Amino acid sequence: MFKRSVLAIALISTSLSVAAAEVSKEECVDAHGRGQDARDQNKLSLARKLFLSCAQSACPALIQGDCARFADDLGRQQPTLTFAARDSSGADLPDTAVYVDDMLIVTRLDDGKPHDADPGKHTVKFQNAGREKLVTIVLNNGEKGRSVIATFDAPGGAPPPATAVGGAAPPLPRAEPRTTHPTGAKVLIIGGAVALAAGAALGVYGLVSIPSECSLGDHTCTATPGSAPYDDASSSVRNANIGFIVGGVGLAAVIGGLVWYAKGGATERDPALAAMPWLSSDGGGFAVSGRL
Repeated sequence: MFKRSVLAIALISTSLSVAAAEVSKEECVDAHGRGQDARDQNKLSLARKLFLSCAQSACPALIQGDCARFADDLGRQQPTLTFAARDSSGADLPDTAVYVDDMLIVTRLDDGKPHDADPGKHTVKFQNAGREKLVTIVLNNGEKGRSVIATFDAPGGAPPPATAVGGAAPPLPRAEPRTTHPTGAKVLIIGGAVALAAGAALGVYGLVSIPSECSLGDHTCTATPGSAPYDDASSSVRNANIGFIVGGVGLAAVIGGLVWYAKGGATERDPALAAMPWLSSDGGGFAVSGRL
């Protein structure tokens, strides 16, 4: 038994040596260069495989050391994904296949192992019992164990809506009361606000247009009647008076409209009649509610 074990170990060692010897120096150099190109293109999975192939003892020492170091660095940088599929009740669906960018990654989800992926945007497709779910993700360098989960609806779609039990009609939806206000009150408020603004503007314009020879405060004017300053002062005072009258009317209209709006509101109740068909395992018909 001991001799057989020694022979088996010797055969394994010989096989490994032969496999390592099969990697030529040229292949090591090629893998070293292509691995760096793939790494620069952010293809970390491919780059890591190439670096592992040139990190074998059969490769020149310098290349072997570079490749081993590069592979170790990429192992820390490379993102990994884990996948899960569940139904609408939260139960796992292990009999689900997963594709990443149309490449089959796993045929079943029952081992929970992480899978290497390159940084960047990916489309993950889950397939279960003829159904598909697509999930778009963006991976960052060094992101480990990113969980991607797909939720499948129950076969046949959503369950049918609940029906009445024992042949009773379902209750009709009840509309909420709605309060309305008189349209005339709104028109009065808007019109009054416009008159108030226009009157105030005209009144202020009239006051500032009074010539310096005349004073509205003490009702004196040094200009002689019939002169241009006297006529300008009369016109300005007239405009100010008209403006203040219009503004006062507008203010009264706004106040009256607000009072009317507040006191004239009415609450609309449910419509007089409402009908709704219903169906249950014991029968069917129409449900009617409202005031007759």
